[in-house]
Formats: sequence, C-alpha cells, structure tokens
Amino acid sequence: MSQRSYEDSCGAARAMDVVGERWALLIVRELLFGPKRFRDLRDGLPRASQNVLSQRLKELEADGIVRRVQLGPPVSAQAYELMERGRELEPVLMELARWGARAPAKSDAHLSTDAFMLLLKASHRRPGTNTPATAVRVLVGTDAFDVEAEGSSIRVGRATASKVDATVRSDVVTMRDLMFTGRTVSSAIADGTLEVGGDRSAAERFFTLFATPQA
Repeated sequence: MSQRSYEDSCGAARAMDVVGERWALLIVRELLFGPKRFRDLRDGLPRASQNVLSQRLKELEADGIVRRVQLGPPVSAQAYELMERGRELEPVLMELARWGARAPAKSDAHLSTDAFMLLLKASHRRPGTNTPATAVRVLVGTDAFDVEAEGSSIRVGRATASKVDATVRSDVVTMRDLMFTGRTVSSAIADGTLEVGGDRSAAERFFTLFATPQA
C-alpha cells in the first residue's frame, strides 16, 4: 500500500489505496499481456518519470501486484510481470477502457501498443455464432500479438509459434482507424500504411469485429 490512504473501509477505497496512485493502473495495463523490462515500461508510459515509475513498481511489488522475474535467452534481462492479484485487475481495466472510450480523446494523445490491444479486446462486438473463427497476428513495430476471435469470445496474447489465418502489420493510428472509422483494408494497403500476409479476407473480416462503445 502507498503511504497515502483514504482510511475508508469500503472495498473500492481499499482497492484505490493499492492502485489509486498515478500511473499504478497503467503499469498493470502495460503488463497484462506479459512481462516487460523497465525500459519497455518507460516506452509504454513516456510521460511517467523514471523516479515515479520506479516508486510505483516498488509499491506494486510490496502489495503483491507485480514481481521481478528473469527473462530467459535471448533477452536474459530482469523484467516485471503481474502476479495473480494483478491479473485479476484485467476486467476492471477492460470496463475502464470501455467507459473511457466514450469520452473525446486528444488527437495527439499517446497510445501504447499494449493499451491499443486492451482497447481492441474491450471493443470486441461479439458477433453472431455464424461468424467464422478468425486468428490474426498483429504486428506493430517490434511487438507481435495473436488475436483469436470466435463467436462471442476473444483471446489476445503475445505471439507464439501457432498458425494464424493472416498477419497485419501497421501502426497503432492506422489500426485504430481500420477498426473504428470505416477505413478499408484496401485503402490502407494502397497508401502503404498496412501490410497483409496470408488470407486477406480474414484480415478484412478481423477489422469488422470491433466497435467503439456507445455513449
């Protein structure tokens, strides 16, 4: 628990005692899809100072939300990952993402790749059971995620060696436009902002599976 407390026995207040300090929940967001090194966390949260980020990690570690781990080859570096108590915050962050998506966003506001993937998961439209299962690998910079959608379920995780129907490579802004603004895969390919591999129809179907939560 951080040094400041609401001193309120309500469960919500006690939760905020643990994750209510600035950047705490966003650190959890950055770790939802797997462990990260400190510098990777800084890349995902560029407006958080190094000192503040270090302090929040110490507090979250003390509260059993995150822990330090050693990544194996080829990285062989120390990283942070969520413990079970931290992973239990995913549905909380999902609902916050849906709630916040209804508010206007600044056009130049930063959106990390992990934040975008959380938004993607939170924005799944849960189409009818007749919609074909779709497995797509999403490539943004050096990040790679596998997204598997079938009926009302969706799974998002770091990419593995498993087979996918299609791969899509682009930046977060283009991906978001394809999901929410009606921009087409064809236009993004034509202007060079999107690369598609594998089954193009699966990639096109993939971008229709999401919708901005309604106000």
